[in-house]
Formats: sequence, C-alpha cells, structure tokens
Amino acid sequence: MTADMIDQTMGIEIPPFRPSDHLLGIVQGIIASRVNSRIVLAGQGEIIVLPQAGSYYTNAQNMARFCQAPAARFETSPLGNSALSYPIESARNIKELLWQAAFHVSQGRLPEGCTKYDVVKFRHWPNLTRLPITPNTAQICSLLTRTPTTIMLVRRILELPREEVYQIYSAAYCAGLTSKVQNTPEQAQAETAMTNAPPPATQGLMRSLFAKILGL
Repeated sequence: MTADMIDQTMGIEIPPFRPSDHLLGIVQGIIASRVNSRIVLAGQGEIIVLPQAGSYYTNAQNMARFCQAPAARFETSPLGNSALSYPIESARNIKELLWQAAFHVSQGRLPEGCTKYDVVKFRHWPNLTRLPITPNTAQICSLLTRTPTTIMLVRRILELPREEVYQIYSAAYCAGLTSKVQNTPEQAQAETAMTNAPPPATQGLMRSLFAKILGL
C-alpha cells in the first residue's frame, strides 16, 4: 500500500515535530527576546545569533547534527557587548539559520501548527545556493511562488514523496517565507479534481487541467 493510499483510507499522518525540542526552538526564542546570544553544543561548535541585526555566525562542524541535537544538550548565554567583535562581512542571514534548523530536524515531518491542508504561497524564492535542499526543491518553490496550493496537493501535482514536500514546507515556513491563504473557488475546483484523480495513467491529464485552471 502506498503512502497516498494510507492517507486516503486510514488518515495516518506522521506526527509533527516540536521546534522547542531542538535548536530551532532555541533560535526562535532568541529572536523573540532580541538578545544577542551564543549557542554552544559540546564537541560540535557554536552559533552566534544577533537577532537585532538579523544575522548569525557559526563554526558548527556538522550543521545537520547540530540542528538535530536535543535542546537540553545546548548551552545558551547572552553575549552583551562582545557581539560587536564579530565582523559584518562574515555574517549570514538569520533566515538561513531558521531554514537549516527546520530542514534538518523535520526528517519528513511538519512542525506543530502546520498541516497538509494548509493553503500556502511562498513570498519569494529562497536562496537555494546557500541552503540545504532536496532533489526537487526547485519544483516545489516554482509551484508555490506562483500559485497558492495545499501541501497535500503539491505532492499530487508534482508526484513527489510526502516526506520531501513536508521537509521543504517546514524549512520555508520556519524561515518566514510562506503565507497561508484562503482557498479561491477556482482553487477548490482544481483541488477537488486532483483529490479524486483517476489512476496514475491519466493523472498527467489532470495535472494539465489543474495548470489550466490556475493559469500556470
């Protein structure tokens, strides 16, 4: 039985992840507090977060491992005036850190508060040359920067694994690159057609219909 069949017949979904359990939640808390801070993971390096400047620095040895570590393993401390010693030219955009933190911890899951029924549009293209991505990230971004679409339907249109779509949505959402929007009548019509799509042999026709309806 395929993942789509399981979704349709049993309603089984992968449990969401909690940002507060990982680096992502720590970074989000620092941004909310607007306090320049150092995050240290013993044996793995550190990340300097400067929320008011919207930037960060890191010497993490393995970013994926850093992001996936349990929150309890991190030591966080305020920087105070020492934040002024970090060179501006080596700073990175803090949204890149949020993308990475969500991307690496997602592992095919959505963050709490998001569902496959969210109608989403990307505000703009992320800078994919500086971010961890999946093989089909560009396709997902292309669709969602042009047309508000439910996450569930993105999978059907692009014929991609659920886990890949969820991972990119998680990263973009946590980086603040997405907007949740309301379904339009045209969108609802197209999604109904795709949700009740016939067997795979004719799904190409249905995708063409979807594209025509939405002006892709």
